[in-house]
Amino acid sequence: MGDKVPVQVNVWSQQRAKSGERLTFRTEAEGTLYQKGESLYIAYREGEESGLGQTLTTLRIEGRHVTLIRQGETVMKQSLVKGEEQSGTYKTPHGTFELVTRTSHLVVNMSEKGGKLEALYNLRLAGDKSRIELKVNVKPLP
Repeated sequence: MGDKVPVQVNVWSQQRAKSGERLTFRTEAEGTLYQKGESLYIAYREGEESGLGQTLTTLRIEGRHVTLIRQGETVMKQSLVKGEEQSGTYKTPHGTFELVTRTSHLVVNMSEKGGKLEALYNLRLAGDKSRIELKVNVKPLP
């Protein structure tokens, strides 16, 4: 396993519901970036303002496959692969739900020195459909 590099993680996402309603989220957090095997990991804590409680979020980047893992009050595992439909799970105190993503755009330009990730995908969660745009920027801390 490579050294853990302290990083600044900036996340911007916009969720557009079928109704046309848009929800925009921004997160700025300090985290770590490290390599393990063929995968690059970015781990950071999301605060209460995310609506997820205190949550540890980990992005695993393996080639063209990105997995988003959230662990805390809610537990979620979601995969993004351009042009493919992927199944995942979303566990809350109220039950476990299946989620399905279909990714139409995925650009990953990330190394052990940081970088960026952009994704555009359809999300189906417990029967609700929405379109998600996600941008993640990672910079080493001085």
